Amino acid sequence: MSDWTQKLKVHHLRLLVCIGDQGNLSQVATMMNITQPALSKWLSALEEEIGLTLFERHSKGLRPSAGGRLMLEHARRILNDLERSRVDIEQFKQGSQGSLIVGCSPVATDCVAMALLPLTADYPTLRLHVVENVMTPLLQSLLSGKIDVAVGRVGGRALELPLNYRVLYTEPICFVSGRNHPLVQRNSISWHELLSYRWVVWPTGTPIRVSIDNALVEHGAMLPDDYLECSSMSVTLNMVQASEMVSILSWRLARRYEAQGQLAILPLPRIEQKGSVGVFWRKRETPSGVLQRFLTHLLATAGDDRN
Repeated sequence: MSDWTQKLKVHHLRLLVCIGDQGNLSQVATMMNITQPALSKWLSALEEEIGLTLFERHSKGLRPSAGGRLMLEHARRILNDLERSRVDIEQFKQGSQGSLIVGCSPVATDCVAMALLPLTADYPTLRLHVVENVMTPLLQSLLSGKIDVAVGRVGGRALELPLNYRVLYTEPICFVSGRNHPLVQRNSISWHELLSYRWVVWPTGTPIRVSIDNALVEHGAMLPDDYLECSSMSVTLNMVQASEMVSILSWRLARRYEAQGQLAILPLPRIEQKGSVGVFWRKRETPSGVLQRFLTHLLATAGDDRN
């Protein structure tokens, strides 16, 4: 059997990704400046060479088959790696010591920041980019090669992905408010009193939200009717500071904000969090020297904060 990978060119990978994104050969042909018959012929020949149907035909166009989704995953990663190589080489010629793209969920911003400080001292000319988002899209970006590493709280089936994983720490969660909130001066408060105020909570399905939902069930309570969902830490912080709303944060992050005078931790028992905060990076790839150093600093930071 011939090796079909020897016949693929970068242009072919772009065609595949474009077909996957658009799901319509006519649109792709126009976008890529090729005739539709030629594009259809090429795709059929590629499927025959591989021995897989990459796209299933239906009334509205094309959709990737299971094999097609796998092929697209590899194609996107290769294209991202090529673009990254182009940029890195250009930066290297200008004196850069390399690059690192870090994905960070809001719950992990403190430990990531503390790990990046010594990293930038190790590599003064490092080209660094930090992307903040919730973990599901970050893990997809990691798989596709758009980022190099992802740090955050993890739940669901994340550990089944083809990624390396290290636990950084486990911790409880707690309720927070603005510093002048009426409940701050109390020695203790009840769940009933807390329910009198509007809550800002993480979206349904996120690990920290699952924890609070479980805690509410255990205490025979429910979320207030007028609660808000927000996945932005900065928006949540500003709303809580400027109102009598309350929110839920990880214990480490809440302590940091309290020490900075930005929030107050409310006197309600901490809620034990079953999940962990960890770091993910791709399998089957040798980590770059920069990534290895970042992982070292990150593990050291997490260890210091546990002491």
